[in-house]
This record gives sequence, structure tokens and C-alpha cells, in this order.
Amino acid sequence: MKQRLIATVLGLHLLLCVAYVLPDRRGLRDDPLWRPAAAIATWTGAGTKYGFFAPGVPSARRVRVRALCDHVWVEVPPPAREGEARLRIDTINSLIMHEDVEAPVGASWAAYAFGCVPCAEGVLVEIDYYRIPSMAEYRRGDRPAWTLLRVMPFARKS
Repeated sequence: MKQRLIATVLGLHLLLCVAYVLPDRRGLRDDPLWRPAAAIATWTGAGTKYGFFAPGVPSARRVRVRALCDHVWVEVPPPAREGEARLRIDTINSLIMHEDVEAPVGASWAAYAFGCVPCAEGVLVEIDYYRIPSMAEYRRGDRPAWTLLRVMPFARKS
């Protein structure tokens, strides 16, 4: 009995998810009786038609910061390496994907580097992205790799 109930609930759940992903030609989604299915669709991702799967997934990006001190490039590590603080740094770095805030985020990293390395004459903020090849490219031998996207140079005003 218990297995039959679980199988029925899972089957109904799967049916609602599939129904929500299919095109709505009859306007059922405007019907008030459809609201519980809309909630289920939101919880499961069916409401977005599972758009968070490839090919719509953006490539990961990372920020690397180097400072020039006495003609030697010094790697500037992020201020936090673990826990919630690291999560906050990663969240700030994720903003680099948006062109309208890319320059301010890069400038913020440069200011941090100038503060960490007092002898720094200049700073490079390097933005890399993790390129994932298409299946055809993968079959030809391409592999995922970090690729340099942009370099943002900064210098001291003094």
C-alpha cells in the first residue's frame, strides 16, 4: 500500500512536470485550477522549461590579481579562503560577468591589491573564463580549460 502511494505521488509529480514543460496551446495555465501545478513547476524548475541546463549555462569566471613590485609580479591572494567569507568573495567575483559592473569590480580588486602590496607600482586584474567545448569540439579533442578573457591594468596616481 505504501509503495503504491509513493509510486502514485511520484507519477503525478512527473506528469505535472512534463505537462508544464510542453507548450500550452489550450491556455490551461491561466486556469485557477492550474495554480498548484504552477507551484510545483516553480519548485522543480519545470516553469523555466529547465533552461538552466546547457546550452544556456554561462561559463564560470574567475578573477586573478597580480601586483608589480620592483619589476616582479606578485600574486595577490583573495582576502578569505574558506567559509562564508569565501562565499562572499565568490559572489562579488560573479558580478564580473555583468559588463556594467565589470570595471568597478576590477577597480575594487586593484585597490585591494595596492593596499596589500605597498610597493606595488601597478596591478593587473585578469578575468578568466572556463570554456567548455561543444560535444563536436570535445570529440575532436578539445577539453575544458581556463582561458584569459580580459586584462584590466591599473597604476598608482602618485
